[in-house]
Formats: sequence, structure tokens, C-alpha cells
Amino acid sequence: MANLITFLVIIAAVYWIIMIISRKKQELADKELRQKEQFLKESQSILKNEAPSFSTSMQSQTIQPAQENNYLTEITNYFTAQGYTITNGIKTDGIDLIGVKEKELLLIRCENTLKEIKKVDLQIFIAECTVYIDNNPMLAGRTTARVYATNRPITDEAQEYARNNASSLRFLDAIE
Repeated sequence: MANLITFLVIIAAVYWIIMIISRKKQELADKELRQKEQFLKESQSILKNEAPSFSTSMQSQTIQPAQENNYLTEITNYFTAQGYTITNGIKTDGIDLIGVKEKELLLIRCENTLKEIKKVDLQIFIAECTVYIDNNPMLAGRTTARVYATNRPITDEAQEYARNNASSLRFLDAIE
């Protein structure tokens, strides 16, 4: 009789543990779904929002926008053709464009104003991307690619840095 009661207690405990685990799995799945929906809503609102989040001097507004907008448009078209959904007009934390494709996050810096690209420019971009991802935890589960798109000369030191840190940074210096 004692064995039967012990057996029933063990079965009840196992059943209780299984119920708790299944409830936690369901809660986790619901949380992931809510985060995905929130990310999609925020991405769509970013795509709709065309206003940049910074102010520029009057001189740069009169000289640069046409060239810069053309370059941004070229980069946007290039990655859109590769299947990414690209945001426009963000300019946050040194990131000019953000692309999303399934589980991949693309952070793009479009540089066409510097005389030449130096190692420190690349290091700053990587740091800004890291801070952006840290400040937006819903992006943490995605595979992140950082792209430094430029039509300016790149110093040898910067090219070596990019080669040594290929998993952290890619160059896009020619659009096919």
C-alpha cells in the first residue's frame, strides 16, 4: 500500500513539473511573439518616419544634401535588391541605414564626405553599432552585420583593420 501511495505521489510530482515546464515554454513563446510584433511595429514606424533626428548647419544643407541623398539612395537600392527592408532617414548613433531580412540585422554607415576613411572612423562605427544594439535589446537575438559603405579612399591602416576584423565589419566601396 505504501508503495502505491509513493508511486502516486511521484506521478503527481512529475505531472506537476511537466505542467510548469509547458506553461513556461508557452510564456516564453508568447513573449517572443510580442517582441517580434513590437519590433515589426517599430520598424514600420521608422520606415514611415522620414525626418532625420539631427540638425545640420546651414552650410552643409546647401552643399551636401543632393550628393548625400543620391549616395544613400544608391545604397538603399543595392540592399533592397538583395532582399533587405531598409529604413530611410534614421541617422542615429552614426548609423545611416538599418536593414532587416528575416533574422539578420544590417547596420549601414554611408560615408561620402570624409577625405579618406581611417581606422578610427571604423572603430567609432563599430562602437556606435554596439551601443545601438545594447540600447535596443529586441535586436539582440538577430545576426548583426555592420557595413561601412563609402566612395572615398580608404587608408591602408583602415583596410588592414577591416581585414583583421572581418566578422565585425564589411566594406562596400563599389556598387555593382
